[in-house]
Amino acid sequence: MIAGAGLVLAAALLVCLRAILPLHYALILGATVVWFTVPGVFIARVIYGKQPGASIGSWLLGGVWGHAFSSLALLALWVMGLRSAWILLLAPLLAFPVVFLVRPLAGRFTLPHFTRADVLAVLLLLLIVPLVVGRPFARVGADLPDGRAYRAYFTADFVWRMAVAAELSKGDVPPRNQFYLDDPLRYYWLPHLLPAIQYRLQMPPARLEQVLLVNSVVLDLVFVAFFYALTRQLVTSRAAAVAGCVSAVLFTSFEGAERLWFQWRHAIPLDAIRNVNIDAVENWYYGALKIDGLQRLLWYQPHHAMGYAAGLSALLCATQAREVGRFGTMVWIGALLACSLLLSTFAALMLTSMVAIYVGIRLIKEGRYGALVTSGVGAAIPLVLGLGIAMSLQYVDRSESLIQLGLNPAATRGVIASLLLNVPMLAASFVGLWIAMRSDAPHADIFGVIVCVSALFYFFVDVIDHQHVYVGWRSGHFTFIASAALAGYALQELFRGGRRVRIVTAVIAVVVAAGAAPTAAIDIYNTQDVANRSRGPSFQWTLILPLDEIQGLEWIRANTPPGAIVQVEPSVRDTNTWAYLPAFAERRMAGGLPIGMVPLAKYQAATERVKATYKASTWKDAYDRAKALRIDYLVVGPPERQTYPSFEAMLNEQPSYFQPVFHNGSLSIYHLAR
Repeated sequence: MIAGAGLVLAAALLVCLRAILPLHYALILGATVVWFTVPGVFIARVIYGKQPGASIGSWLLGGVWGHAFSSLALLALWVMGLRSAWILLLAPLLAFPVVFLVRPLAGRFTLPHFTRADVLAVLLLLLIVPLVVGRPFARVGADLPDGRAYRAYFTADFVWRMAVAAELSKGDVPPRNQFYLDDPLRYYWLPHLLPAIQYRLQMPPARLEQVLLVNSVVLDLVFVAFFYALTRQLVTSRAAAVAGCVSAVLFTSFEGAERLWFQWRHAIPLDAIRNVNIDAVENWYYGALKIDGLQRLLWYQPHHAMGYAAGLSALLCATQAREVGRFGTMVWIGALLACSLLLSTFAALMLTSMVAIYVGIRLIKEGRYGALVTSGVGAAIPLVLGLGIAMSLQYVDRSESLIQLGLNPAATRGVIASLLLNVPMLAASFVGLWIAMRSDAPHADIFGVIVCVSALFYFFVDVIDHQHVYVGWRSGHFTFIASAALAGYALQELFRGGRRVRIVTAVIAVVVAAGAAPTAAIDIYNTQDVANRSRGPSFQWTLILPLDEIQGLEWIRANTPPGAIVQVEPSVRDTNTWAYLPAFAERRMAGGLPIGMVPLAKYQAATERVKATYKASTWKDAYDRAKALRIDYLVVGPPERQTYPSFEAMLNEQPSYFQPVFHNGSLSIYHLAR
C-alpha cells in the first residue's frame, strides 16, 4: 500500500511539475529546495531521540526547520557578498551545526507515536497538493495566441513575489525599493531569496514565474506534511487526521453553494460564477472581512506557509515539552519564533502571542511562577536577535506605526453572514473543542489558544493601508489550521460512539462536505480560467500581456542596466498592472503604487510627482521633472496614451532629449539623454 501510494504521488507531482517547466529543469530546481529542508530532519532526529516513530516524525516536522535555518545561512552568505552557485550547496551545510547545538534538548519533547500507517496517511494527504495547485500553476503565464495570461488572483500575491524575487536577484543588500527612490525594500524578503538566486544563476534556464512555481510545489508539500504532524498531536486516528486536514483545505465554507443558490433563484446563468471571487463572498456581498481558505495559501503564499509552520512549530514544541519553562527549551522555542518573524513578520506577532499565552497559562497552572521570568528571558534572546536582523535588513518602514489597536470597524460588519458561510469548519471546530475539553484531551489547549488569539486579532488589530483585510486573512488561515485538528478530533471521538452516533455523524459530515465542496471546486476552476476576459470591479479577470508588450518588456530587461529607473504612469493603470515593470521588466520605478508595502502615503506622493511629468504641457517641463526623479527611461503604453494623448507626440518632437529606443504597436520607450 505504501509503495503504491508513493508511486501515485510521484506520478502526480511529475505531471504537475512537467506542466510548469521541462521536467529535467523542474527536478533540478525542486531538488535544490528539498536540499534546503534536509538539515531539519537531522535536527528533529536529535531532539526527539529514540522515541517510537521519531524517524517518521523527524521527516514530517524537520522539513520546515531545515528550510528556515538553511535560509538564514543563505542570507548570511548573501550579505557577505557571495554570489556563486556554491552558496546553494553550502547554505544547508552551514545549517547542520544546529544539530549539535540542540543536543542538550534531546529527550525533552514527546512526539505522537508515528508508525507506518502514518506514512501511508501522509502520502495520501500529500496528493492534495497536485490536486489543488496542478492546473492553476500550469496556467500561470500561459502563452496564448493573444499574449501571456495571468489570472487576476495571481496578479496580487504571485506577481508581487515575482517583483520581489526579481529585485533580490540583482544582488544589492539590502535590496532596493522598486517603487520609491533611495529606499530599501520594505518587505520581509528572506523567503524569496532562494528562488531569486536560482533565477539569477539560470541553472537551469527558466522564466522567473517558473522558478517560483516549482519552489511553491515543494514548499506546499513540506507545509502539508507539517500540517498532518500538527494535527496528529491531538488526533490519534490517522484517518481522522487526514479527514481533518482535507476538510480544512477543501470543505471550509458554504460560499460557493450560496452563490449557486442565489444564481439559480434569480435565473442568472451558471457561467456567471466565473466572475465571482468565490472565496470572498462574505466580503463582496455581505461586507465582512475576507477570510481566504487554505487552498489559496497553497497557491499564492508558500512564504507565509513556511512562516506559519515555523511559528506553529514553536507552539507545538511548547505543548510537547515535558518541562516547558526550562531555559534551554524556551531558547529553542524562541529561535523558531525568530525564524517565523523573518519569514512572515506579522504572522509571527500572532504566533508569539499564542506561545506566550499558552506557556504562561501552563506555568501558572503548574504553580511554577518563578519559571515565568526565566522562560520569558530564554525565548526573548533569539527573538530579539531575529528582530535585530529584521531591522538591519530594514524590513519595516518606521516612519509611522503600521499597526492599529482597537476595534476594527470592518470586522464588525457582516459578522453573522461570515459565521454562517464559514459554518462547516467553525462548527466542527467548536464541537471538537467542546468534546476535547469535556474529556480533558491532552494538547487540545494549543488549538483553543490558536482560535482565541486569531479571534482577538481579527476584531481588535488592523494593518493600515491594507483595506482592513490583512489581519482577516492571517486570522482565517490560523483558524482553519486549528480547525483541522479539532474537526479531526470530533470525527475520531464521535465515530467511537454507538452505531446510531456513527450513522448520524457520517450523514452530517457528508451533507456538510457536499455543501462546502462547491467553494473549493469553483475556486480551483476560476483560478486557472485564463480564458475569462470579463472585467471585474476594478480589474480584468485575466491580465493579458499582449505580444507587443512582452517584446517591449523583454527589450527593457535585455538592454537596460539592472539599476535603471524605468517609469510608467502608475495612477492610470488598474490593479492588475501595479507591479508591471518590477515584475515583468525587472526594473525599478521612481514612483509606484505597491499593494504589498505600507504605509502608502509616500508612494502616493511619489506617484503624483510622476503623474506631473506625464501631464507636463511642454517638453522642457516634462524633461526637468523626469530628470529630477532620476528617470532613465519613460514608457508610453496604451493606458498612458489614452490618458495623455499629446504626451508621446511631444516626446517625439525632441529626440535629442527623449531618445526613442524602442517602439512597436503597444509600447514606446524613450531614453532620457543627459
